[in-house]
Amino acid sequence: MASGDRVMSRLADLLFPPKCACCGELLEFNGFFGSKSAQKDALCQACRLVWEKEKETQCNLCGEKVANCACSTRMMNSAGCRVHCKLVYYRPGNRETVGNRVIYRIKDHADRRTVRFLADALAPGILANMERQEWKGKSFFISWLPRRSGAVLKSGTDQAKELAVLLAKRLELPLLPLIGRRRKSQTPQKFLTPTARLSNATGAFYLREKRKEEAKGKVAVLVDDIVTSGASMTAGVRLLRRAGAKGFLAVSVASDECNRNPVLPAFSKSEI
Repeated sequence: MASGDRVMSRLADLLFPPKCACCGELLEFNGFFGSKSAQKDALCQACRLVWEKEKETQCNLCGEKVANCACSTRMMNSAGCRVHCKLVYYRPGNRETVGNRVIYRIKDHADRRTVRFLADALAPGILANMERQEWKGKSFFISWLPRRSGAVLKSGTDQAKELAVLLAKRLELPLLPLIGRRRKSQTPQKFLTPTARLSNATGAFYLREKRKEEAKGKVAVLVDDIVTSGASMTAGVRLLRRAGAKGFLAVSVASDECNRNPVLPAFSKSEI
């Protein structure tokens, strides 16, 4: 962030004190010359401790902490997207976990502070996965799965796009808006069965022709806020493959907790 932007950001914090994205408690103002990390934080100290603990939940597939786990869903694997970077598990029907509240925060409000916080948290894991042997020497680009227009009008934000924009800046990667969303296909995924979700997502998204040449031979970093069955990610991967992408790294804030357990189906009946 440029010095001028930083001053404006801290002035905004002074005039409109930021609140914890989870509990709503006022965050401490550290002054114009306070800690840079403190200025970027979106959680109070108590919620931050719980957030870090949720990031340590173990994946039963690979044995890693969720924030270090790269496992993707069976549906995504079948489409050739075998690497999924995330921070926490989403627990359907439970608005009390810090992870869930943070997700709802960026879905229901145009809260750039929380989006910045999440982009900063995701960036190290993305960089680590970009070093995989199969992608040595490859170039990368970032794209995202657009939100339904009705949801954008209601909340005032497309959280996946906001995350993608900030991640592109932090990782210094090109941002390619290659996936569009059809207005006529607005059925929320949460009302559908897993099979119907893939069909719905396939009909909802389309490939934007402009700039698709820039994707050829590159690895796509595809961003969304949450992955449940992986239907939307699968539809996006298929489109980016048509554009010429040769590798796929899925990125989301959260993955449905059913995806951490091999004895459960790789989807949930509930979705945000």
